[in-house]
Amino acid sequence: MRAGVLLAGLLLATGASAAPADPAEIGGIMRQLGMDGLAGDATGGLIAQVPDLQALDGAGKACASAQVSALMAAQFQQSVVDSMGADGDRLIADWKRFMATEAGAGMARTFQATAAAMAGGPAMETGLDEAGKAEIAAFMGTSAFQRFMDGFGDDNVLPEDIGQRLAESLQRECGIELDPGQIS
Repeated sequence: MRAGVLLAGLLLATGASAAPADPAEIGGIMRQLGMDGLAGDATGGLIAQVPDLQALDGAGKACASAQVSALMAAQFQQSVVDSMGADGDRLIADWKRFMATEAGAGMARTFQATAAAMAGGPAMETGLDEAGKAEIAAFMGTSAFQRFMDGFGDDNVLPEDIGQRLAESLQRECGIELDPGQIS
C-alpha cells in the first residue's frame, strides 16, 4: 500500500512539473542547427514591404534591420514554444540529450550544411556514418523533433500586434517613426 501511494505521488509530482519550453533554450537549439539566420531572412522581406523603411539612410536601415531581426527571432522562438505546449521543458531536455551525442552533432552539421547551401555557400561534409544517420532518423520520429519543427509551419502567422510592436521598437531604439498600419 505504501509503495502504491509513493508511486502515485511520484507520478503526480512528475506531471505537475511540466512547463513550457524556455524561448532562450529554443534559440540555443536554433543556433546549434544553424537556423539563427531565419530571422535575418525574414527581415529583408518585411523591410522591403514598407516604403518608409526603404526610404531610410544606411544607418537607419541598419538599425531597423536589427530591430526587425530581433523581433522576428523572438517570434520564431515563441512559435516553437507554442508548438511544444505545456511539456516543452521535457521536449527541450530530449533535444539537449540528443544534441550532446555524436549523432546530434552530426544532425547539427547537416542542418548547417543545408543552410549554407541555401545561402549559396560551399558544400560541407557532415561526416555521418550509417549508424549516425539511423540515430538521426530515429530522433526525427520523436515528438521532440516533430513539435520543434511544427513551430516553423505555414500556419504560424505573425501576431496581430506585430506592427505596433515593431513601431514601438523602432521609435525606442532607432528614433524612427513608423505607422504600425504599414506592417501587415
